[in-house]
Amino acid sequence: MPNASAQTTKTTPKTTPKTEEQLIAERRADKFRMYVNKLEEEKLEVIAAEKYRLKVNVEAITAQLEAGTITAEQAKAQKEDAAKRIALNIDNKTTILDNQIALAKRQENYNTPEVKGTVIELGLGNAYDDRGSFLMGINYQAGASKKMKFDKRTYSDVVFASCFNNTVGDGRTIGDTYKFGESMFVEMGLALRTRMLKNNNFVRLVYGVSFQLNSYMPKQNQIFVNNNGVTELQDFAPHLKVRQLTITNLVVPFHFEFGPSVKKEFKDYYRYSTLNQFRVGVGGFAGTNIGTRQMLKYRDENGKKITTRTTTDYNASKFVYGLSIYAGIESISIYAKYDLNPVFEHSTYKDHNLSLGIRLDL
Repeated sequence: MPNASAQTTKTTPKTTPKTEEQLIAERRADKFRMYVNKLEEEKLEVIAAEKYRLKVNVEAITAQLEAGTITAEQAKAQKEDAAKRIALNIDNKTTILDNQIALAKRQENYNTPEVKGTVIELGLGNAYDDRGSFLMGINYQAGASKKMKFDKRTYSDVVFASCFNNTVGDGRTIGDTYKFGESMFVEMGLALRTRMLKNNNFVRLVYGVSFQLNSYMPKQNQIFVNNNGVTELQDFAPHLKVRQLTITNLVVPFHFEFGPSVKKEFKDYYRYSTLNQFRVGVGGFAGTNIGTRQMLKYRDENGKKITTRTTTDYNASKFVYGLSIYAGIESISIYAKYDLNPVFEHSTYKDHNLSLGIRLDL
C-alpha cells in the first residue's frame, strides 16, 4: 500500500477586535505618555536655564570685582545670594513640574493658567518703568506663552522726522523763493529693519511706508496759483500774514543701513544690539502725491481776520521720488533728502525739494 502522509493545519485563534472604548483608552494613554516625556524635557530645560542664569550673574559679579567697584567680601556674598536664589528657583519650578508629571502618570491633567494676551502701548514720553525709561512711539509685546524666536532678523520702528524745507534748481538756491525757517518738512511712518547677512549685523535693509509733508512759505506777500496749468506766485493783499502751501505724499522709503552692533547670546536665543552704536543709512524713496493744500491768513480792507484753506490741484508732481541719507547714534540721526522730481510739473522755475533736519526711529 502506498505510504500516506498526513498534513496538519495550524489554525490561528481569532482575535477579538478592540472596542471603541479600548481604542480611546489606548490613545489617551499614549497621549499622557507623550505629555510625561514633554514635562520631563521641560524640567531639564528649566534646570539648564537657571544654571545659565547663575553663570551669567557670577560672571557679572566677577567683572565688578575685577573692575574694583566691589570688594572680595561683597563679591562672595553676592555670589552666595545668587546661588541660593537659583537653587530655590530650581526647587520651586521642578516641584511644580514633578506634580504635573505625577498627575499625568495617573492620566490627570492640570495646567496653571498662562497670560496669553498681547499688549500694544502708545506713548509720547510717558514713564515706562522705575529706572527712568520712557516710551516714545509704539511698544508691542506678544503673549507670555509665545516661544522666544532663536534668531530674530527683522524689527519694526515708528519713524518721525522734522526738517527745514526749501528748494534749489534753475539757478536758484535755498532762501531765494521761500523762507528758510518757516518752510518745514515732516515725515511719519513705519519702518522694518532686516539683517542682510546671516552671521553679521553690519548691513541692514530698512524699508516701510511713510507720509511726507513738504510745506513752502513764500518770502513776499505772494500766493500760489494755477494759471492755465502753470503754477506761479502772484502778489496778494499787503496784510498777508500766513501763505503756506503743503504737499502731502505717500511714499515707500528704502535704505541700506550700515553700522556696528553687539551680539548678545542667551541660552536659547541670541540678538544683535545697536544700543549706543553709530549707524548711517543711504537710499531713497518713491511714491505718489495724495493732496495739496494752501492756507492763507490775512486781513481784509476792513481789518477783519480771514483764514482760508484751499485743497485743489496746484500742479504738484504726481509721482515723487528722490534720494535720502541719515547718520547718527542709535535712534537719533541727522536726516537729509532731495527730491529728484520737480516740485511742480509745470512752473516758472524747475526747482527741487531739499530737506535737512532730525530723524527719530522709535
